[in-house]
Amino acid sequence: MPGREASLIGIYRRRNAPAVRALVEAVRAEGWVTAWWALDEPEPSLAEQTVGAGAGPKLMLLNELVRRLDGDPGWLVVADDDVVFTRGGPVELVELCERGQLDLAQPARSDDNSRFEFNVAHPITRARRLSTVRLTTFVEVGPLFVVGPTRRDRFLPFPEQRGMGWGVELDWYERWRGGCRLGIVDAVQVAHTGEPGADYDFASEADRVHRELAERGFDGWKDVQRTLACWRPWRRRPPWIPGGAAG
Repeated sequence: MPGREASLIGIYRRRNAPAVRALVEAVRAEGWVTAWWALDEPEPSLAEQTVGAGAGPKLMLLNELVRRLDGDPGWLVVADDDVVFTRGGPVELVELCERGQLDLAQPARSDDNSRFEFNVAHPITRARRLSTVRLTTFVEVGPLFVVGPTRRDRFLPFPEQRGMGWGVELDWYERWRGGCRLGIVDAVQVAHTGEPGADYDFASEADRVHRELAERGFDGWKDVQRTLACWRPWRRRPPWIPGGAAG
């Protein structure tokens, strides 16, 4: 892929600079645009990638990073600062999203019982055997997700009223209902090395989202999490692409 067809953005804390550097190095050779926001002190080794600093809600800061990309129209990879690829990497992830013609996607959560992995909140995100990509109705907001270029206006700007991002998956579910294609890439996997919610009120955010689920008529997350189709490793193309079922 040509250099300016993909961008990597994220928000980091200085203590997690090594993980961020690993992500940046993984895409540097491809010429990706990278932009990061430092929540605390900027890390000198990330000076070239750090475009701003200071505290703030996650989605507001992500929108600021997108604005600073100067209208780059390509694939957008949004990463937390405590994510590690355990299989594949960001370049492979975007290549599979492109081949699967996905509008929004995420790598699967690692199936290797990594010592870093904390409890996975959504079982649908766990990596599946004998699967390259699954077409789903659900993509999780962290620790890493990808927005495609074709319908990025359906996902951007991010809804800043959701603060740290809790519940944005419900907005994305509505985008699926409106015709967007969501997926989980099992061939590329990540582990979350940090404890979710360690830096904010995890319990109150969870309570708010569960109230919203009930208000929308759902019994829980399982009601918005379905696998619709699976692209098997022995198929050249996914079954949701014309000719893919027999390819």
